Amino acid sequence: MLSALLVFSGGVMLVHDIRKNETRVIDFRETAPSAIHEDMLRNFNLNSGLLVGVPGMLSGMHQAHQLYGRIPWKDVVSMAADVAKNGFNVTHDLAEALNKVKNQNVSDAFRALFFPNGQAPLSGLFTRRLDLAAILDAVADKGISEFYAGKLAQEMVAAVQARGGVLTEEDFGNYSTVIQKPAEITYQGHRVMAAPAPHAGVGLITALNILEGYNITSQVPRNKTYHWIAEAVKIALALASGLGDPMFDTSVSEIVDKMLSKPQASLLRQMISDFQAFPVSHYTTSFTMEDGAAAAQVMVMGPDDHIVSVVSSLNKPFGSGIVTSSGILLNSQILDFSWPNKTLSSLPNPHNRVQAGKRPMSFLMPTAVRPAVGLCGTYVAVGSSNGEKALSGITQVLMNVLSSRKNMSDSLAYGRLHPQLEPNTLLVDAEFLEDDVELLQAKGHKVERTEVLSLVEGTRRTNDLIIGVKDPRSADASALTMSMMP
Repeated sequence: MLSALLVFSGGVMLVHDIRKNETRVIDFRETAPSAIHEDMLRNFNLNSGLLVGVPGMLSGMHQAHQLYGRIPWKDVVSMAADVAKNGFNVTHDLAEALNKVKNQNVSDAFRALFFPNGQAPLSGLFTRRLDLAAILDAVADKGISEFYAGKLAQEMVAAVQARGGVLTEEDFGNYSTVIQKPAEITYQGHRVMAAPAPHAGVGLITALNILEGYNITSQVPRNKTYHWIAEAVKIALALASGLGDPMFDTSVSEIVDKMLSKPQASLLRQMISDFQAFPVSHYTTSFTMEDGAAAAQVMVMGPDDHIVSVVSSLNKPFGSGIVTSSGILLNSQILDFSWPNKTLSSLPNPHNRVQAGKRPMSFLMPTAVRPAVGLCGTYVAVGSSNGEKALSGITQVLMNVLSSRKNMSDSLAYGRLHPQLEPNTLLVDAEFLEDDVELLQAKGHKVERTEVLSLVEGTRRTNDLIIGVKDPRSADASALTMSMMP
């Protein structure tokens, strides 16, 4: 969603080299300003500048290019600039999101950028972003220092400070991406690789570890698995709600070790009843989770034997709403941190408190799968939008592909569920069958229907065929299929 706006956001990229059997996670999430502290955030509604973290997208893309790029950096960025220059069509999601905010109290700069004639643009409208093209051309010519140490950094700092923020030029100059190993496990003969803490990929692994003990195969009716999936994901969500940045809190590593442990998963599985749903407190403690962030995702596989999954976000669809004089829309990523009294009933996660330079906990979950042994078998890349619902969405899609042995199209199209922790409700989407809802209600689940829970996009490679599949719930996603046969 809103990918034209996400150039100045942050995110996570997972890259797997099939031949070398090597995986890197490039974390280019925003970091908290050096001068920020919790007390300031009591008034964040009055000072939108306090919500802005240091954007990591350009640094992350540059890092990925240094590791894997084959054509010059200048050419890569110029291609993106050409899209902004030559024009593109307003997507359905962008038009819908703008329509929702058109009557809100937004800045004049925001209105000038997105409502040039006073109206929200209609889906399909052809538009150009010459301001964005100029920024990208400058970055193409002079490198990312143009963004992190030049006039653009000064401009962003001025815009943030004018709205009560504390971001400084030093914060931009000190920003760097983090390269990590993935969180990974073997599940039914497949190696699953996900983003490590402070991201919730370890929660996906917890859910799969718990579900592996049920020996779910294509012989097991899918509706028999729903209760197990609901309870396993409930536990995984609760444990993920206590994650934070391990570079700032060593106790996070202990939480992660438990979440990756198969013996621990076995103990948690024993707490699940086949006949009755329990509230999350039956299994473990949980903390308040932040609202689902709007996210964009890109999955790529190709003949070069690399699997790439990228998920990025501004947090809210339009971030902080702050637009600089050059047309840069700034994020609101500080909202992903936890602090006391953030909401009336919140129980803040102590591992996710705001600190200078820290990355907040996130549900950005780029994920890849390969055969656990050898090269023959299924390769998958998936990503999902919508905050914590990404965890339930990806879990179910992988269960469909890896355990129920369904094709990618069906795996993405099937109805999905999501266990909401507070209030204790099982959400199901519009595709979820009514008969299956009744089966869940019989086990004590309080079921509520909602139109869409998450958008999961995926690619799958089997032998020489690579299939890209979009979630049928998405109006804007696109996918390509390619054969690598000569």
